[in-house]
Amino acid sequence: MNTSSQTLRAQSSPVLLLAQLLAAHPDLPAVTYHIDYIVPGELQISVHHDLAGFEEWRAVLGLSDLEVRTFGQSTWVDVAGAVADVPVRLTGHGTAAEVAAYVAGLSAVAA
Repeated sequence: MNTSSQTLRAQSSPVLLLAQLLAAHPDLPAVTYHIDYIVPGELQISVHHDLAGFEEWRAVLGLSDLEVRTFGQSTWVDVAGAVADVPVRLTGHGTAAEVAAYVAGLSAVAA
């Protein structure tokens, strides 16, 4: 018997979004996916030390409003939004130098 307040059905939207992304964009770089039963409708995607791959995912997902975050020695870029009505958080992890170069590249393209 399921003693959890959530079921797998509650996680169907992010799972289906991943399946749609796989069908439409099978050559996207491999990343880490996280779907939590505490926030069952949200898809979290993490890209580690591949900010070019992060940018590919960001473009496909159509997410903007990038934030740079730091905590101790860790630096990352973070963007969130809704894709096909599914809340998505995309995070790109890198060194401070990698993140700074990535952000500088975005600024150069925008100029």
